[in-house]
Amino acid sequence: MNENIVNESTSGELPVSQLIIGDLFEGFAISDFSDKIYEGIHEGAKIRVIQKSVRLKPDRLCVGFLFLLDQPHRFRVDVLIPQNCTNARVSLQEQELIGFFSSNIPNDAEPMHTTNCGHQLKVSTLHPGAFQSINFRWESGDVLKFYFYFGDYETT
Repeated sequence: MNENIVNESTSGELPVSQLIIGDLFEGFAISDFSDKIYEGIHEGAKIRVIQKSVRLKPDRLCVGFLFLLDQPHRFRVDVLIPQNCTNARVSLQEQELIGFFSSNIPNDAEPMHTTNCGHQLKVSTLHPGAFQSINFRWESGDVLKFYFYFGDYETT
């Protein structure tokens, strides 16, 4: 299995980490929200994922991933949900993928398209202090975003 090696760049570019490609796990795990690039080659096809973190407001952080692939490829992205966040949600292509885990929701949360499949109660798999695993067949141009909220919001 390839080690998750970081190549430090002296040219001002983002640090590069290798994707983990092995028998039991393929992808990358994030517990550090700094900007970086994940790269790997699988079956001759290049995989490149750019991670960017943006402090949208003092009480929230967005960690986004842009997938740039030679061809579609399935692998996991595991992201640590900060222990101290009061809420979180995830979008893929601006569509809500995983909803809020708490009723402590900011009134001005980032907009995203949500679907209603006839159920009034949504169940979230996001948990502070735990990794959220997302395993998809990614395509070049896919954008995955994690929104972390750290405020104490009144429920309305």
